[in-house]
Amino acid sequence: MKTSAATLAVTRVSGLTLDVVDLDAARKFAAALGLHTADKGDGLVGIADDGSGITLRGASRRRLTGLRFDCRPGDIAALVEAALAFGTTILEQGDDALMLDGPDGIRLDIRAARAPAPRHEALVLPHAPLHSQAPAARPLALSHVAIFASDAPAALAFYGTVLGLRLSDRCGDGLMFLHSGHGGDHHILALVGSTTSGLHHHSWEMGTIDAIGLRANRLAEAGHARGWGLGRHVLGSNFFHYIADPWGSHAELTTGLDQVDPATWEAGDHDPVDAFYLWGPPLPEGFIANAEEHDRTPALADG
Repeated sequence: MKTSAATLAVTRVSGLTLDVVDLDAARKFAAALGLHTADKGDGLVGIADDGSGITLRGASRRRLTGLRFDCRPGDIAALVEAALAFGTTILEQGDDALMLDGPDGIRLDIRAARAPAPRHEALVLPHAPLHSQAPAARPLALSHVAIFASDAPAALAFYGTVLGLRLSDRCGDGLMFLHSGHGGDHHILALVGSTTSGLHHHSWEMGTIDAIGLRANRLAEAGHARGWGLGRHVLGSNFFHYIADPWGSHAELTTGLDQVDPATWEAGDHDPVDAFYLWGPPLPEGFIANAEEHDRTPALADG
């Protein structure tokens, strides 16, 4: 995979911040998901094996408030220039970090970091072990985040121009998959058209199908069996198992995303039927609903 040395783009999504009403339920869910948990300020963090993760803060209502991206060391200054040229508000700026006001008021933290090491299969089972000896199968990394956008085309323009994300595939303006301009995973961010902002799902790289199944079992044993999977997506080609989380969105256990070479990849515009699955169980009722849309009231709409 070859990209120009002049390519300016974030390399991956490494975190998200979500306000939730019930922190105790959030703590238990993050632990059942296999994340390493710790208290942080007015909330907690759930961390995958590579250090990426989710920050959950106590609040009066659920709300996606922030996304964190990594970039190459030395790219912060150029990202600042791109943000200013686009007319984006810069909230904070340092030598190795940048905070922007993103679409729908979502705070975007960008941090200089070395490129992540290639993800190797962390769990290969040549034969099935005894149930009592099954591996822990913890998430290796935050794979991607799918968010609702009140103006998806405008959000696409922002993330493309300011952060250097490129379109992998789309289903009209209803769903757009974006990869880093440096290449790699088919999508690190997905935009879903809606009337408000919100979180659809946070996706965790598991390494193998066995790891997906083992962690899904752990979640079910902890009382989190409702979801959708196992199946395989069309766009991105990845295997999936979604679990409904306590705050109205979904956690996806995944592996096998297509790898994009920006020099040769051609984005397609697909029939919405291909937004779901190649094979798997029927789509659950309410799966594509925006929980934040139903939470908002006139008094809270601008909060």
